[in-house]
Amino acid sequence: MQQNNPFKFTYIIAYKNRHDRVMNLRRVIDWVSGFVGIEIIVVEQDSKPQIENLSFTRPVKYQFLQTDMPFNKSWAFNVGLKQATTDTIIFGDSDLTMDPNDFIEALKMLETYECVSPYSRVIDIKQEELGMTLEQLKMIDRPGRGETDIQKLCLCGGIIMYRRGAIEKIGGWDQGFYGWGCEDNAQSYKTEKLLKYIERPGKCYHLFHQPEQPVMQLYQRN
Repeated sequence: MQQNNPFKFTYIIAYKNRHDRVMNLRRVIDWVSGFVGIEIIVVEQDSKPQIENLSFTRPVKYQFLQTDMPFNKSWAFNVGLKQATTDTIIFGDSDLTMDPNDFIEALKMLETYECVSPYSRVIDIKQEELGMTLEQLKMIDRPGRGETDIQKLCLCGGIIMYRRGAIEKIGGWDQGFYGWGCEDNAQSYKTEKLLKYIERPGKCYHLFHQPEQPVMQLYQRN
C-alpha cells in the first residue's frame, strides 16, 4: 500500500452490462460515494467495453476484462483486489445498497473479525419502488430473504467485507465458476472454515432489474 494513501476502504464491484443494470450501478455508486475514504473499483467484463466512458458522481477506478466467455464474477473480484490500495476490502454486487449506519458499524467489526457480512436479510425492491429514497426504503415492512431458516442467505453473497490479509490468506475468489451461481457458496465455505467471521443482523436492498434465467448447463456444472 502506498504511503499517504487518501483511501481507508476499497469497494469492488463486478459488472456485466445489461439494458436495465446501468441505472442500478449508478445508484450503488451514488450510495458508496457517501462514505468518506472509500476507493471505488468497477471491473467490467464483456466482449467490448460498455461503460468505459460513463461519468459517475465521483471518480472510480475502471478496469475492463475482455472475454467472450460467460460472466465470471470471481475473476472480476480478483482483478479488483489486485488494483486495491487499502487493507480493508469490500466486494459488492452492482444492485445492492443498505443503511449507511449499518454499513459503518459492520466495517468497525473488522477490528475484531477477519470477515464481516453486514446483513442477514435482503429486501427485494419492486420496479415501482426504484425512485424511493433510502429513508423510504427503510420503511418497507415486508418479509425479506433470510427471514426464515429455509431462506438463509449465503454468507458471501451480495456484499461482504474482509481484511486484506484474510482474503489473500484464502486465495481470493475461486475463478472456476462461469455464469450465474455457486461462486458465493464456494467463497462462503472457505471463509467459514478458515477465517474468524460474523454475520450482522441488518438488511440490504436488492434493486429491481429484469430477472435472468441461469444457463442450466453452466449452473449444474458450477
